Amino acid sequence: MVLKTTLVILLGICVLHSCSLAAPCWEEVVPQNVVGFDFEVTSVVEGPNEAGIYTYNYTLYRIDNGLTCYRDVSHIAFWFPCKLGAQKSVLNGQFGISMTCTGGGCPVLEMGGTNGMTEPVLDPACRFFWGFKFDECSETGGGFLRPKVDEISYPDDPLDPYCTIVLRSSAGPEWGKWLIKGGDGKSGLYDAGDIKVPTCMPAVSTDDLSWGSIKVLYR
Repeated sequence: MVLKTTLVILLGICVLHSCSLAAPCWEEVVPQNVVGFDFEVTSVVEGPNEAGIYTYNYTLYRIDNGLTCYRDVSHIAFWFPCKLGAQKSVLNGQFGISMTCTGGGCPVLEMGGTNGMTEPVLDPACRFFWGFKFDECSETGGGFLRPKVDEISYPDDPLDPYCTIVLRSSAGPEWGKWLIKGGDGKSGLYDAGDIKVPTCMPAVSTDDLSWGSIKVLYR
């Protein structure tokens, strides 16, 4: 009886917080290491600070393969395993995520919201994901993170373009995925890897809270 009660409680918590579940749809999404379409994303997670806030700092750069054909970028996606529960932990939501690039591109931010976002690489049965992505809209004559074609990549070559992405969250980190799609978003060209992203917001004891306070806390 105790075990059954515990399982019911855990299920209720997961429904409330959108707990992380196994994601077989992403198991086959591995780096392709295609020459001309090879990227790296590094992350540093700081915190929590005195207010319990974590700061997520990402650095995105392109591997410099020298004189080669550098394919265009469609979008850059960051996947949160905890889905909507993790999205809600991002301070100021969509307006709390910034991306700054030293060269190329004019990214447009999109968040999953309640219904998630589509990802063409994923299996049709689980094509929707939660997190955020930047859609590329390269200007005429430009290009997204085009390296200096000297076969030395950032950070060893500080003149190679790179992007920094920053967000703040009330939730600690867990492993998620980053994915960069090539071309028009419909082709099979992509690069991917693991990244630290916010997990579910920690459960809060409601023993001493009024019902009105609980509704405000989890709205």
